[in-house]
Amino acid sequence: MTVSVVFCDVGGLNQINAPAMKTLGASGEEISESGSNQTTTAAATSTRRFARVATDAAVYVSFGNAPNATSDGGRVMLPSGSVEYFLCNVGDIAAVVTV
Repeated sequence: MTVSVVFCDVGGLNQINAPAMKTLGASGEEISESGSNQTTTAAATSTRRFARVATDAAVYVSFGNAPNATSDGGRVMLPSGSVEYFLCNVGDIAAVVTV
């Protein structure tokens, strides 16, 4: 079971504002989720402030300069099979933990 976190830019598709990940210059990594807080080394930048998170297991996800998905008040639960986009601050990294 893995969680994919990709920091990217998101643009409109055919001028209808449908979210579409711009992969050029995107940085991401795979995290093997566990019962303990796992963080990314990839971070949001001024040109890649969106995080695309795809998971094949139910997880909590959190963002910040030192996020903790086990206890952060702003953590979000993603069900298994989810793909979600998050707007991050420059320098934010992601943390995940299984539910």
